[in-house]
Parts: sequence; C-alpha cells; structure tokens
Amino acid sequence: MSKKTYFVVNDTRYDNHHGGWRVMANLHLGMERRGWQCSGSLPVSAQVQHLNKHRKAISESNLILVNGEGSLHHNSRNAMRLFDVMKQLRKQHPVVLLNALWQDNDPKRWHPLLSGLSAVYTRDRRSQSQLEAIGIDAAYAPDLTFYNYPDYSGGQQSRYLITDSVLKKWDETAYAICQRDSECDFRTLLTRRPNFSRGNRDWGRQLKFSLYPYLFERFGSDVPARYKVVANATNNSEQFLQSLAAYRGICAARYHALCFAIQQQVPMLFVSSNSHKSEALIEEIGLPQALFKYDNSRAGDLKLQLQQVNAQYADYAERVTSFNIMAKQKIDAMFDHIVDIYG
Repeated sequence: MSKKTYFVVNDTRYDNHHGGWRVMANLHLGMERRGWQCSGSLPVSAQVQHLNKHRKAISESNLILVNGEGSLHHNSRNAMRLFDVMKQLRKQHPVVLLNALWQDNDPKRWHPLLSGLSAVYTRDRRSQSQLEAIGIDAAYAPDLTFYNYPDYSGGQQSRYLITDSVLKKWDETAYAICQRDSECDFRTLLTRRPNFSRGNRDWGRQLKFSLYPYLFERFGSDVPARYKVVANATNNSEQFLQSLAAYRGICAARYHALCFAIQQQVPMLFVSSNSHKSEALIEEIGLPQALFKYDNSRAGDLKLQLQQVNAQYADYAERVTSFNIMAKQKIDAMFDHIVDIYG
C-alpha cells in the first residue's frame, strides 16, 4: 500500500508562540492517527514564490492542508498571501482549508477559489455563517488546540494572569496594571526562544529575542512589554499550560490564551482583538459576554472584573465542559472526512 502524505500551508510553529505550536502538533496528531505522514510545510506568512523551495514535498503529497487560523479577515496581508498560495496549489492537488477564521473578506474575489476547494472548515460558527451567506459550503470544527491537551484543571489556584495581545497598545496597558498590582502577572504566549526559523527573514525577530530582554534587565531600557517578561517564558508547552491552570483567573488578550483557559477550566475574561474570533468562541459555549468580556471602560477595575468572573464561574462550568467534549468530537469527524477525500 502506497504511503499517504499531506503538505501543510501556514505552519504557525514559525510564529514561536504556544498557540501555534499546539495547533500544529494536533494537526499532525490527527492525521498520523489515520495513517498519514507529513511531507513538509510552508511557514506562516510565506508568499506564493516560496512554494518553489518545497516543490518536491508538494509533488509527493496526496493532499494540501491549509491552516487558516486567524489570518482570513478584512482582506489582510496574510489573507491575500494565503489566497495566492491556495490559488496556485489547487491547480494540481486537492486542497482543504481548515481551522479557519473568516470575516469580512471580498466575496467576489474569494468565491471562485473557495468553491473549488475539496473542503472548507471554519473554527467558529460566525465564520461558517459568513461563508454560507456567499454560497460556500463550509463545515464547522473548533480550533485545533481543543483536539488534544493535558488536563491540569482542579489544582490549587492563586493570583491573576493578564496575557499579551497581537495589539501592542494592550501590552503596555496590561504590563502597567501588573506593575501596580502585585497579585497580577503579565505573561506572553511567546516561547522563551524561537525554535523555528525562516532563515534570514527572521533575523530581526531573533535579534529582539536576544537583545530586548538583555537591554531591559541590564539597563532598564524601555522595550516592548512582551520582551520585558519573555525571560520568564518557557519552550515547554505542557509546563506552560500547567502554569496557566494554577491561576485563579485569566484575562486572555490572545485567542489561544482564551482557548487554553477554557480547556483548563480557569475563569476568564476575553479582550476583543482584530477580529470576531474571541466573541465567536464565547458565543458557541453559551457564555454571556456581559460577564466574560473585558470592559475597557473599567480598565482600573480589571482585577475586580476577574474576581466577579471567578465568583460566578461555577454557574457556567458545565457549559465549558460540554463544549470541550463536543470540540474533540467535531475535530475527530473533520479529520475522518479529510482523509476520506483522498479515499
């Protein structure tokens, strides 16, 4: 029997944060459990011309899996990069878009491409509804981080956590709050050091990882907030999740921080970001945004908001548990369908 292989587009391990790492680990786990092997991957933010470097791996693949993640919104730069890559690859291979956000992209541009894909899976129902409204038959399976993860819930909890965001202004606000309140910690989802590199394209990022923490710790230089705390970060994903589970409450300003809090049953607030991703996830669980969404008009009361969520979380814990169970089932069904495409 011939080996069945797949090639991944938008490998988010190269972002070097725990969300992207766990997404990719679970993507490979789901396919490997069904007897498939990965032939290679195109890193996050790559452009269509970078496919040339992967010609051999692509030619050996039976399927192309495109990890949409949070890229496909508002005709963003990364959305258009993925558009060009998918347009090129679908000429010769079955292409599946999975784990995708979708929000407010140009339907006239995208419809011909998406309608020609072998399958489209969104990670939230808001995205699914937007695609269905433009005539795309999209299925739903929650974010891939929900597929497999260690369960550290139920342990002793203390202190409060505020995470970094893709929005730099938030990072400075959150860091300042934690400097004023000794019961709050500011942490980044970045790994301690970048394990994955795109070569020369990442030299600037690697320099920041090395230089910024040194300048801050040695001279007190004013560097971006996430680099003030990256020295306390870890490259061990299990250790990272275990540390999150030990908090009494988490203010999640990154989508995957919200996912991790839900998986570990930690009371949480979410902070709006650059798309509907967090709002959509909270909706699907059935949690009221009036309680679980951070109210930025009360920035001085962030810890109080976390305390309020903590006090009422037990009323909603069963909904969270049910969602976590459903999510795994949906993702398993998605993988079953994907491998059936090839036959």
